Amino acid sequence: MDIDLIAVKQKALQWTSNEFDEETRKQVKYLLENDEKELIDAFYKDLEFGTGGLRGIMGVGTNRMNIYTVGMATQGLANYLKKNFSGQEIKVAIRQPQQ
Repeated sequence: MDIDLIAVKQKALQWTSNEFDEETRKQVKYLLENDEKELIDAFYKDLEFGTGGLRGIMGVGTNRMNIYTVGMATQGLANYLKKNFSGQEIKVAIRQPQQ
């Protein structure tokens, strides 16, 4: 698999902006400065919604489960529902698995 390190770093740098919370920015800056392997894994792709839902390793980055990737997936679903079911009442059920 060929990884574009420049693109990964550019994507990671976006996560150092004030749009993200201080702890997230701090963790991303650490990866940029100290852990290239983890940086690549965290940012080389976007987390994908599959048949089992949105699943992934917890952490910072576009390829991790965090408040930002869950928020983007939620917004994407809302946009889809509004576009495809305009004028209809929409109900959504969210279930947390038993532990």
